[in-house]
Amino acid sequence: MISTAFTDKTLEVTLSVEALDASNATEIKAALQALSLEGRERAVVDISQVNFIDSSGIGALLFFYKQVDQKLTLRKPTPTVLSVLELLRLHRILEIEPE
Repeated sequence: MISTAFTDKTLEVTLSVEALDASNATEIKAALQALSLEGRERAVVDISQVNFIDSSGIGALLFFYKQVDQKLTLRKPTPTVLSVLELLRLHRILEIEPE
């Protein structure tokens, strides 16, 4: 569901789920809570496999955003997920790397 890798300056997290919603947000939030930057400058979460996100999923991502001191980048959101982020105006506070 979640895999991680570390580079010199980045904690890279990949979410391998079709949907980030109420059915798995608590589990994903707990997995993200166990992570730390460990001296790295930022965290990057690859959400390219997430095709659906609801308020629970948004909550898990915002929790992680706060946990890493707002040093979070979302990588490759699908058009559907990106439209939700834009609708909620989260693209103004979260850094987003397009495909």
